Amino acid sequence: MEAMIKNIVVHLTGSDEDEVRLEAAEGLAAAFNAHLTGLLMHVDPEIAVMPEAAYAGVGPELIQEEREKTERRRKALTIQFDKMGVPNDLRVVEGWRSTIGGAMAAEAHVADLFVGTRPYGDPNKEQFLEEGVLFGSGTPCLLLPPGYRASMPPQTVLVAWKSTRECARATRDAIPFMLQARQVVVAFATERADEERHNSSAADVARYLSRHGISLEVREMAGWEAADEAILTEAKDQGADLIVAGAFGHSRLQERVMGGVTRTLLTRCELPVLLSR
Repeated sequence: MEAMIKNIVVHLTGSDEDEVRLEAAEGLAAAFNAHLTGLLMHVDPEIAVMPEAAYAGVGPELIQEEREKTERRRKALTIQFDKMGVPNDLRVVEGWRSTIGGAMAAEAHVADLFVGTRPYGDPNKEQFLEEGVLFGSGTPCLLLPPGYRASMPPQTVLVAWKSTRECARATRDAIPFMLQARQVVVAFATERADEERHNSSAADVARYLSRHGISLEVREMAGWEAADEAILTEAKDQGADLIVAGAFGHSRLQERVMGGVTRTLLTRCELPVLLSR
């Protein structure tokens, strides 16, 4: 049985970026005949320690203001969801700023795809949430550049191949996208043009994908010392509208350092990125 996407979850905040995320998520839900779940984030205010008398007046007021704001957003989104042409539901996910990423990741545990905004470019400065889902959910994440508007599913898919567990997982997760695409390119970066090991690995993934009915081209990006720059350049040259890659490293929430390619894709890439780990 082919890999399928039947349950999509999308990060919502009530901001302008919701339109970007919903447009992509709804398009994918229609293409894959999938159910779409909106996850509206509600972050409880973390009130600083203050004298009890002051807290008694300020704390509850701030909490109530945030809850009223979330309820207004939920009502507006409900109207929008009712007009969609795909099966859907809308949920509110609550937590503190330090815990909301984990709460959202838990919601994504039983999803086939999470749709969010690319971290480190999110105008709402909510990279902690996308990081939490990427590194804690076990679910492939489609991360969009801020303000990115394009039809989904993508027509040209670039797989940034490296023979690692994370990249193998991302490639398998991307099969539904590749089956819908007109062009699939598997690209791998080498420092020397004759690195037999890399060529053999790329040939193996090409055979694997062909057995899923996917026609593709394998391209060697030779002579590059920086794989991240090679990937961005190749994606532009190929006219790609989706990059597939493994997510290396760990969340900044865990105070670890992410891999160079992952960081570049999450910081500078102007295309949607499908990441798995």
